[in-house]
Amino acid sequence: KCHSQDDHCTYHDVNVTLGQTTEEDTETTLLDVNLNDSWDETAATLEETEAITDDATVVSDAENALVDAFENGDRSHQLDLVHVGRTLGYKLWKDDAFPLGERKAIVAGVTDDLFHLKNSVALHAPRNERLAIRERIDQTLENLRKEAWRLVRQDSPKAAAYLREWAEATVTFAELALDQQQVPWTSNVVERAMGEVSKRCKNQWMRWSEAGLESLLWLNLVQYADPEQFAAFADELLERSAKTAITMEVSTEATRGEL
Repeated sequence: KCHSQDDHCTYHDVNVTLGQTTEEDTETTLLDVNLNDSWDETAATLEETEAITDDATVVSDAENALVDAFENGDRSHQLDLVHVGRTLGYKLWKDDAFPLGERKAIVAGVTDDLFHLKNSVALHAPRNERLAIRERIDQTLENLRKEAWRLVRQDSPKAAAYLREWAEATVTFAELALDQQQVPWTSNVVERAMGEVSKRCKNQWMRWSEAGLESLLWLNLVQYADPEQFAAFADELLERSAKTAITMEVSTEATRGEL
């Protein structure tokens, strides 16, 4: 969110969609930037322009509106593993069933399972050791189900519901690795992009019009995602070549001992 100077809203909602190919060299592309549109509208626009394929995997946090908009047909969803610990910790705090030390231990146990899976895929996928990956996926899901059951028994329903709802989405990258498909297990590339937005646009005293903010976002995010395209745009805008140089000669003369 960024502060608005428009009368009809206090904040502008910023939606950024990045595409990433991982078959050979990882390449990140800025697919869309918009303000105050729903994720349904964003998904419809990207589908209309064929910017997103039918078999793409959506990597994000646990925002239901985003997942529902993009996850259809053959598309799947990978929950950002980094967000799991943060969200689970918040749910445990909301349930108020455990002291801080126990909450930290529960979060650590869940994240250890997930990152054990991540490391297992990194080890076994290059060797095409599918059975080892399959066993680790099954063990991870079993551990998450057991933890959710235990949380229900100990009066922590929000945390239990979170694990039950999103457990399958935590292992999508591993399931696809069984077919030698590489899918990121984190949305760090988007998080870094939003960091660029935050540095430039989210200072407390800044108030933006919708048109001005959207223009600035496009400039900053194109520069982040595709520096070469941004450089070409800047050169064209300034009507100069990046190789243009200015040569100057500076000389001084002394007159009567004074400069």
